[in-house]
Amino acid sequence: MGVQSPACGARGRAFESRRGRLPGADQPLLFIYPLRKTGMNPARPLPTHTSRRDIDLLILGAGPAGLSTALHLLQIDSSWADRMLVLEKSVHPRPKLCAGGVTRFGLQILRDLGFQLPLPLPQARIDEAQLHYVSDVVRVRGTPQLVVFHRPELDAYLAQHARLRGVNIHQSEPAQSLRVDQRGVSVASTLGEYRACVVVGADGTLGIARRSLRQPQGHARIARLLEVWQPVDSQTRQSAEHIAFFDFTPVKEHLQGYYWKFPSSVEGQPVFNCGVYDARMTTGHPRAELPRLLLHWLAESCLPTENLKPAGHPIHWFSPRARFAGPRLVLVGDAAGVDPLFGEGIAPALGYGQVAAQVIQRAFSSGDFSFRDYPQRLFTSAVGRYLLLRWAVAWWGYRLCERPSFMRPLWALGVLLARIWPTPLPLW
Repeated sequence: MGVQSPACGARGRAFESRRGRLPGADQPLLFIYPLRKTGMNPARPLPTHTSRRDIDLLILGAGPAGLSTALHLLQIDSSWADRMLVLEKSVHPRPKLCAGGVTRFGLQILRDLGFQLPLPLPQARIDEAQLHYVSDVVRVRGTPQLVVFHRPELDAYLAQHARLRGVNIHQSEPAQSLRVDQRGVSVASTLGEYRACVVVGADGTLGIARRSLRQPQGHARIARLLEVWQPVDSQTRQSAEHIAFFDFTPVKEHLQGYYWKFPSSVEGQPVFNCGVYDARMTTGHPRAELPRLLLHWLAESCLPTENLKPAGHPIHWFSPRARFAGPRLVLVGDAAGVDPLFGEGIAPALGYGQVAAQVIQRAFSSGDFSFRDYPQRLFTSAVGRYLLLRWAVAWWGYRLCERPSFMRPLWALGVLLARIWPTPLPLW
């Protein structure tokens, strides 16, 4: 059994009231969309603080994973509003490199959290995902199969609604250090110090939480990607309005991944989000030349290749061999690992939050904060099964993908399964 810290027994006395007593807690988030429709005013700056604050639960990161954890805890027990705090290093809406696709799996989690679908945000509804390999095409249909958002707008919307439901979020307050001991976790931020019973690491691939957990030796499990937003005219956009393209043909050029092209919108303007994803599941193969491949993909898609400003970032992918938790520390979202097959992060992040909330509630009920059961509960959950299947396909597929003798039969099987698989019911 774990030993409770004073903050645990006090249920976070420093945060006594859901609204009013925590500085800034009742102020709405800075928000671009749909600020004008809701009539909310931008937030005033939060006051600084220097004294130590005790809290039951500290969540590092106000993205989909951290907010999902908080919202699922509130579904379990509304008293969590007074017992947890979310630290966000930036201010919403913050820049975020991401294609912005949310699959049916993630949309269903949002619906179960009480969000009304479709979300009132600019979006591109994708009813058909096309998976290409040379001349073969697998078509996967759904209404929708996924929805593409501009990621800063999506995160800001989720954060705004989390705050309206009672989640305390401190923006522009990054965590700088994290130290775990028998009685709790000490976290120093740019504005002060916190003492928490439990910390949820939702601060991404390069976040402090993941770095504090010593991972098993071996493969770093880091994928690479480059992406670019290309403005298009309405007619060009309309020709591919509800289709997402995934092209695995460049696996013949050492790419352990695919090209993609999604319709999207940025600040109300129609764009295509285009990119190239390289999982690097096996490091024994030569590295693909991502900039060259991206230029080739844009030219093949009849999109401009001049004055490009491609953006790239590493993402940590899921593996059952990774560490997901330690004493008093739980990882979710990119810190725990994205889907390695497609690099999908938003839907798994929402699913991680659901499982994390359950194990955190159980830990506070039992007093055992070791979180030894988190990996098992994760693997047997819906998101765990989702990720394990994708990991297994990626592990084998990206090792054998340079062989046409493997890829051709695989795509033939995919075409057959897509034809006989029942079309899912519309989500709205």
